[in-house]
Amino acid sequence: MTVDRRTKIVCTLGPAVASKDAILGLVRDGMDVARLNFSHGDYPDHEQNYNWVREATDETGKAVGILADLQGPKIRLGRFEGDGKTYWETGEEVRITVDDVVGTHDRVSTTYKHLAEDAQPGDRLLVDDGKVALVCTAVEGNDVVCKVVEGGPVSNNKGVSLPGMNISVPALSEKDKADLRFALKLGVDFIALSFVRSPSDVDLVHEIMDEVGRRVPVIAKLEKPEAVDALESIILAFDAVMVARGDLGVEIALEQVPLVQKRVIQIARENAKPVIVATQMLDSMIENSRPTRAEASDVANAVLDGTDAVMLSGETSIGVDPHNVVRTMDRIVRVAESMGNVPPLNHIPRTKRGVISYSARDIAERLNSRALVAFTNSGETARRLARLRSHLPLLVFTPRQEVRSQLALTWGAETFLCQKVDNTDEMMEVVDKSLLSIDKYKEGDTMVIVAGTPPGVAGTTNMIHVHQLGEDTRNPKKV
Repeated sequence: MTVDRRTKIVCTLGPAVASKDAILGLVRDGMDVARLNFSHGDYPDHEQNYNWVREATDETGKAVGILADLQGPKIRLGRFEGDGKTYWETGEEVRITVDDVVGTHDRVSTTYKHLAEDAQPGDRLLVDDGKVALVCTAVEGNDVVCKVVEGGPVSNNKGVSLPGMNISVPALSEKDKADLRFALKLGVDFIALSFVRSPSDVDLVHEIMDEVGRRVPVIAKLEKPEAVDALESIILAFDAVMVARGDLGVEIALEQVPLVQKRVIQIARENAKPVIVATQMLDSMIENSRPTRAEASDVANAVLDGTDAVMLSGETSIGVDPHNVVRTMDRIVRVAESMGNVPPLNHIPRTKRGVISYSARDIAERLNSRALVAFTNSGETARRLARLRSHLPLLVFTPRQEVRSQLALTWGAETFLCQKVDNTDEMMEVVDKSLLSIDKYKEGDTMVIVAGTPPGVAGTTNMIHVHQLGEDTRNPKKV
């Protein structure tokens, strides 16, 4: 029997998979969440991809979440004259200006119009994810004068990181606000907020969600030193987190990134918040058919750390063979999971729902149950069970399609859409009918069910029920 993969796979959509058949193929290959990257593409592109994902979900019956990733206050260079490229040699002097100019080799504009106010001599400016490094030597009017300390090629609109600089940009740009409104109206399941610096950044997103009339989970992308300093409070404020290692590895010391990754995963699990490890996981497969050994180890280690999901970026959006990438990721994850070495959750539950989830896990494992079963209206019960990383299957029943899609990001959650139930007898009927239609379950199998009474009310998890499949059919109640 094939063992179900527990760690979820997030795939970024883009030109390499811009067709209905390609996206259907990604779902069949193992995609659990589709990422719409609002740093690229236009609204018609995103809407078409959204529709193709929903059609693939309908065709396969698999729950696939859709994540809208906002660009955030990304700082970029302007455009260069001619072919839009130049090469900055180590030791050269160049100027970054807030003036709107066509760039030359020696002077180019930036999208960040407060740079001359915020920069000070000694500040570092890193271009193109740190491939080119500058140090500010002076500020002259609207120009920041820099010395090139690590040379390399630069071109139009390359990103600029300003590690350690106290920049004055809002959490949401005007573009982000428009993109957020569009994504919410489109019907996405998650919003990812880039360059989070403070727990209060989520409030700006919630304001627009309330204006639109629709709230969905908000994912904090951890890319800034300020976010690392406020990890626990940010994880508590947001619904999920992403370790965005590309920008993070530019903003903090590279050797610190693996340690931050492990810490984020642990804190997120303690708080039952899904966590994604992202960026350059199988980066060489953008151009090659096989990953490097280091990349395979990177993916496996994220799984063994206990992440909920691993993410593919350029590998699926612009890569030469996106389907091969997803299948490769799937294989690496399955083998890593077979080791069963996810660290235990050294966390003492102090809430009713937390204690019940721990107890249900312990009961199910000691009884050699076939699965843990959760009934949930919000997804919270399932997430609290998932964080324990039990070896038992986690089967989740919900009457809400949006919750089913959102649980596509949660470790181990295998979801079933069911009708609303009004009592525990109806719960058992739903479990029997659904699971006895699946070959791997049979009458008499023990299931430990976690739910709330009255059913259908979010936040009421208060019941553990040990159930044998089909027992009500074998032992009908006497009238």
